[in-house]
Amino acid sequence: MKKILIAGIGGGKVDKSNTELKRYKPANYKIGDKVYENRPFITSALEEHYNIDKTIYIGTTGSMWDNLYSYYCKKFNIPEDEDYTFKLLEIIDAANNQIDFPIDKLDLTKFNETFKGKVEGRLTTYGMNASEIFKNFNIIMNLNNILNDGDEVYIDITHSFRSNAMWMFLVINFIDDIIDKKITIKEISYGMLEVARANNNITPVVDLSSFYKLLKWIKGANAFKKYGNSYDLLDIISDDDIRKKLNNFSESMNLNYIKSIKNNIKSLKNINDKIDAIKGPGKFLIPDIVHNFINEFDGIEEDYLVQARLAKWHFKQKRYAMAYININESIKGYVENELKDYTYIPKNDNSNPYYAKAKAFLYRITYKEHTIKNYYPEILELYKMFDHSTKVRNEIAHSKGEIDSSLSDIISLKNYCDKIETILSNTGNIATAERYLNLLNN
Repeated sequence: MKKILIAGIGGGKVDKSNTELKRYKPANYKIGDKVYENRPFITSALEEHYNIDKTIYIGTTGSMWDNLYSYYCKKFNIPEDEDYTFKLLEIIDAANNQIDFPIDKLDLTKFNETFKGKVEGRLTTYGMNASEIFKNFNIIMNLNNILNDGDEVYIDITHSFRSNAMWMFLVINFIDDIIDKKITIKEISYGMLEVARANNNITPVVDLSSFYKLLKWIKGANAFKKYGNSYDLLDIISDDDIRKKLNNFSESMNLNYIKSIKNNIKSLKNINDKIDAIKGPGKFLIPDIVHNFINEFDGIEEDYLVQARLAKWHFKQKRYAMAYININESIKGYVENELKDYTYIPKNDNSNPYYAKAKAFLYRITYKEHTIKNYYPEILELYKMFDHSTKVRNEIAHSKGEIDSSLSDIISLKNYCDKIETILSNTGNIATAERYLNLLNN
């Protein structure tokens, strides 16, 4: 495990004692209860305070690479190559007088080799257009090469361009969401130089991790609202009971277990007061989402109606496979429920005879399609939904997709989702049709 500091570095200000040099004015940085006096860079204080193993600087061709090189040569007792320092200074000066200065004119190879394993510089463009912004993105993405499982990352946004703060937050999101490694963001620091004069020349270093946590709340709430996945929220919700019930709800939604979904909706309803009492950013995110889920599914007793509602919900999230499965199952469940009053099912049939009869009824509709079309058009429409959804479901289950009909299947699915609840809410149709057509006795 290593402690990695990622920091921006800028161009500094002209030194009044030597107008050829640009540097940061030394400052007294206060981290916690300790003051680090007369530091040329905030990173020198952060490195000491947190026992940083490696610092990565992100800057442009106009940043103070010459000053950094001189500073770290002294810190690590490495002989300074003054020719290299002067060469860096020349290029940096040229870059500060030419906004489109080529990034490849500044070579940090010697800088990185001199402090290998301890300090590293990474060049970015000024980000003046889309092309430069994406080039910077690629540079940021390459941070993956130096981060490993267990590393603790500290990020500082004090120095350099204000736009670099945006890049630092991009770094945070990249580490948190993209890198497939167990990395911990320990702190996001900012040295408030602007208040030093009014604070006895002490520059407080504030932790902006709250912004990072707020991003996590927003991302987690978005995933929960869209997909029913509360997993990103579990680490930042403090109440064990709420965490457990949200997790159980998400598990049941992702498995599509209807009875579990109904039970978990009731469980969430039972802790409504706790959810409403959540404090911090979650107060403005979680209660509304939970209430929407409760309102969406609470009070629906029949499983097939829950499945119909789930089909519509999944369709909105573009989870078409789950929507088709729920459409298909809701139709079978509806017909099964409608046929439960029939007594001619053999008593020694230990399987689910009503389920089997429901499928038999649906498949036999074609025997008397003309009559059903004239007298029971809704049942014929239900059969067509069932027949088509069965075919699509089989394609999904076997990952076949032999016929390229995805677009037309999605259009059909939308039509089914729009109509299914209305059709299934009309009870008595199936029983009436069966008494008249006698399909199950044929």
